[in-house]
Amino acid sequence: MNFDLDLNEKQLEAVTTSSQHVRIIAGAGSGKTRVLTYRIAYLVSALSVPPWKILAITFTNKVAKEMKERIAKLLPNDSKDLTIRTFHSFAAYFLRQEIDVLGFPRTFTIIDEEDQLKLIKDVSVELGYRKSDEIIKKAVSFISRCKLKEEYPSDVKLSSYEHFANEKECLKIYEAYESHKDKMFALDFDDLLLFANKILAAYPDIRIKWQNKIDEILIDEFQDTNDTEYRLINYLKKPSTSLYVVGDPDQTIYTWRGANQKIILDLGKRFPDIVTIVLERNYRSTQKILDSANKLIGHNKLRVAKNLYTENYSGPPIVVKASYSSKDEAMYVAREIKRLKTVENKSYAEIAILYRSNYITIDFEQAFVSLNIPYRIYGGQKFYQRREIKDVLAYFHLIVNTKDDISFARISNVPKRNIGETSLNLLKVEAKENQKSLYDFIHDIEDKEKTALPNRVINPLKTMIARIDIARIDIAKQEEVFSKILENMIIDLGYYDYLAKEDDGAERLENIKALFNDIRTYLHQNPESSFEEYLQNIALISAQDEIIDGEYVTMMTAHTAKGLEFPIVFVVRLNDGVFPHIRALLDGGYQALEEERRLAYVAFTRAKEKLYLSFAGGFSYVIKSEFRPSQFIVESGNAAKDPSGSSYVPQNIRQPQVYHFDDGPNSDFTSDTNEPFLKQEIDNGIEEWNVGEIVIHRTLGKGVILELEGDDIIKVDFKDHGIKSILGNHPAISKGGKA
Repeated sequence: MNFDLDLNEKQLEAVTTSSQHVRIIAGAGSGKTRVLTYRIAYLVSALSVPPWKILAITFTNKVAKEMKERIAKLLPNDSKDLTIRTFHSFAAYFLRQEIDVLGFPRTFTIIDEEDQLKLIKDVSVELGYRKSDEIIKKAVSFISRCKLKEEYPSDVKLSSYEHFANEKECLKIYEAYESHKDKMFALDFDDLLLFANKILAAYPDIRIKWQNKIDEILIDEFQDTNDTEYRLINYLKKPSTSLYVVGDPDQTIYTWRGANQKIILDLGKRFPDIVTIVLERNYRSTQKILDSANKLIGHNKLRVAKNLYTENYSGPPIVVKASYSSKDEAMYVAREIKRLKTVENKSYAEIAILYRSNYITIDFEQAFVSLNIPYRIYGGQKFYQRREIKDVLAYFHLIVNTKDDISFARISNVPKRNIGETSLNLLKVEAKENQKSLYDFIHDIEDKEKTALPNRVINPLKTMIARIDIARIDIAKQEEVFSKILENMIIDLGYYDYLAKEDDGAERLENIKALFNDIRTYLHQNPESSFEEYLQNIALISAQDEIIDGEYVTMMTAHTAKGLEFPIVFVVRLNDGVFPHIRALLDGGYQALEEERRLAYVAFTRAKEKLYLSFAGGFSYVIKSEFRPSQFIVESGNAAKDPSGSSYVPQNIRQPQVYHFDDGPNSDFTSDTNEPFLKQEIDNGIEEWNVGEIVIHRTLGKGVILELEGDDIIKVDFKDHGIKSILGNHPAISKGGKA
């Protein structure tokens, strides 16, 4: 390992800095993973930091695995004691050791989004709603927003949600959801971080113990950190702990789920001695691709001044293609891919189709099928979400946690056990009356008088439970490998025979065999891990973690493509109202549009050699208007012409506002100008707003002003659409009086 030879000048500076607090602004393709891995290697080999004293946080399990593999090559003797995890994975790891102080067992269950939605529906039905009621969708949104604000039901002040539709009903559902979850000793994804923070805040001895475990904290993709994650880091950081963050404000694309761009921009206020290093040399793309990306992102206001460059060749020009309709666009892309394959001898695996929303894929799927082009869509159904995999995992969860009513309900009649919905509902009522889980209630039944359920229902369930108990005992003995114990249980329960009778049973059986192979591989690679940790690991799988190589065209959203790269990229359906999304255009605020622009920047910079930008004409029944080319095409320095060749000039091209940082130790970002970001030729004539005033938006409805952001921008909490930042003089809004 030779740091001088393996790194460029800026990377070397980033890797070898002696500062305690470091902020690396790493442009797309600038080698940030390389910098992080070499930084860890430098800490261990040059500064003699014990590897077990290092905590590295990444954004996906896939990146964590990649970093471990790279570091193992750099530090063959010192890499196994490193902790490299995602935020949620670390929180789960922490809770497996500390959650008992909150009265939860360490064998708690992590429920995924599908099971979370099912539980919310179930408790809503218990409260008298139907599963089809609109209130359930609103409750899901309400619960998500509460947890984003770190509020459990007892913390919620309805006055803060009075502009949220049906807030009282949503709170009742939230209370019931949390109550059921607690009885099952189950946590959803948000709980992992919230419970970890709760323990670290309330128990100083535990906080100090964990602070003493860590001397170095390194965080990847720091621009997408949210307030809860940042609070966790601050709990873990003692005064002497070093903090090293890597991120790019231009790639902040998750504010809709809580990412706070200000955390990375304002880090110097928290740590005045911070050193900031900007990585601008790109190792991925051609200069023409970078020129377009630089011009595009230059239209954003909240950003760090940087200009990506490369020493790669200039590359072919960006291809911009207009089509008369969405189907014409899809057929053009399909034919061009076929040409790349047959004429330029490109591999399908080198090509990616990126888009804003999943609904767009249907036209492209039809075109690919018609031309026999193999493709794979990511962000659709994942391996671990397939029915047969969820069934088997439900059995596994019951081995670990008998309180898991979601898993019990799922497999109570799989395979068939004469238990219909009526019997299951009666079982739930009786178990609730006896204050027991479904599993424990059936387990403890000794005679018929204790239940109104007939023997034909009870006996098959007792047989199932007895077999699960045997598996639990066998695992505790550790006399046989987990995978064999589990597979024998599934076979004995009749699940293989059950699947074999289905039309696609052979394929589903292959999937289950792949699951058992996955268990064997995981335990071989992680010999000290427990079965509970395996279940935890797969519960935290993201869409990116399932991406595998193959000879097919890759199709995915721009969000999913974050961190990936492909030789050839088609960014499709670049139409205003699609990309940028219609919500960003209707809101009238710069923040939503800036996020869309950052997302387009991420999409553009996935391309290594060739970039195609395409848009469709015609009428869209999704956005309910004529298609227009995306303003992002022109903003990126490319000409947007309709299929006949006429040029398109979008309205309201934004003037860039660039932020700089001082090279001194106390470096923060300041704006070159205080001019309003959005220029409007027409306004509403309103010159002054006040906090607490009602705003009427022609699309978003009624809201109340929470905050005045400068001279021109107001922050509004809309009843049905949440908090938005919009221009105070936007023609779409008017005054509605005092709240």
